[in-house]
Amino acid sequence: MVSLRGGCMNILKSVKEMMAYLTEAAGRMFVVSDDVYPSVGTQPFEGTPNKDPRRNH
Repeated sequence: MVSLRGGCMNILKSVKEMMAYLTEAAGRMFVVSDDVYPSVGTQPFEGTPNKDPRRNH
């Protein structure tokens, strides 16, 4: 009887830890980003295009 009770407690503890892990991950996915990137915009192309027909992208 004691080992059955201990086993159930371990299972419940594992489920609780798994749920905490998943909810923390979901919270990180859906939180507003606080990254600060400079607003540089698009950069003009300064080069020569490849005219080789064998190099299709």
